[in-house]
Amino acid sequence: MPNEIELKLRIDAADTTRLFNHPALTHGLEHGPLTRQLISTYFDTPDLRLLDAEISLRVRSMSGGWFQAVKAAGSSVAGLHQRMEWEDIISGSEPDFSKITEPGLAAIFADRQLRDALQPLFVTDVARTEWQLRMPDGTALEVALDLGELQVGSHIRETISEVEIELKSGDAAQVFSLALALQADIPLTIENISKAQRGYGHYRTLPPSLSTLALAALPQALDKAALTKLVWACVHQVQSKQALLEADDTQLQQHAIAEIRSTLQYLLSALQLFKSTPAALLTEYHWLHDTAHATQPDDQAAAHHIHTLLHSQRCQRLLLQTGAWLLAQATLVQPR
Repeated sequence: MPNEIELKLRIDAADTTRLFNHPALTHGLEHGPLTRQLISTYFDTPDLRLLDAEISLRVRSMSGGWFQAVKAAGSSVAGLHQRMEWEDIISGSEPDFSKITEPGLAAIFADRQLRDALQPLFVTDVARTEWQLRMPDGTALEVALDLGELQVGSHIRETISEVEIELKSGDAAQVFSLALALQADIPLTIENISKAQRGYGHYRTLPPSLSTLALAALPQALDKAALTKLVWACVHQVQSKQALLEADDTQLQQHAIAEIRSTLQYLLSALQLFKSTPAALLTEYHWLHDTAHATQPDDQAAAHHIHTLLHSQRCQRLLLQTGAWLLAQATLVQPR
């Protein structure tokens, strides 16, 4: 069963030219860079039945051909997106349901009423430049730079400027290692929202998440598997609260501030408990915890302070380092 694993990173359009000569992309290059125009149309019913089923349906025009992709429910933590994906060549710009053969999906799309109700919702039109890389350990990665826009209806346009690092085969930790090498020289920000989610955001505004992380008492010892699960949960909780820091509602801001601070305190305690946590990583989490807890004159100032902190390049690098370490005890690079 196909599983898509990729890391999404936002990049300023002014910095994109620096990618082309970056040694991390020229070393180990097998093919590329190759630039193509990708026009992708996303389909759903007016009442968003596919979205509710956690499925996306996309038809893409590329290099004179048509390609259909169906993606099923997945996850996104620290920018690492993992979803099941089925892609097929089709003959035109409309979905071809005969290509959808996975039993669970085929049953959904067998509904004639659903198929008849499907319509284009939004389009992404990007120039994609791809690099095919082979890492020293044999891991195959694809790096894609997407520059273009999201189009919703005839009036809404949003800029797309992002880098995707996709694992084709091998060690997933290499995805984070490559991102660290790029981020050492080019400002990059972890992106947890996919293009599809950005498009759907114009049709449905999700209620703010007021969930709290269940902070169970830490045991006297943690193994690597337990720590990995705990760290991902904490990172996800912090990232899920970031948007609330910009809310106009003071109560939402207070909730986000409290959740982020308590989660960072819990995360730091767990990392201190785990005997194999690298000293460099622990030092950076002490910095993140202490800075997030710095006293501010009011809630609005605290929300702005923490928002700025979490979007800083030092914090972004820390999250990438965390991913690399959890996936494969990677050598950490000190922030500059």
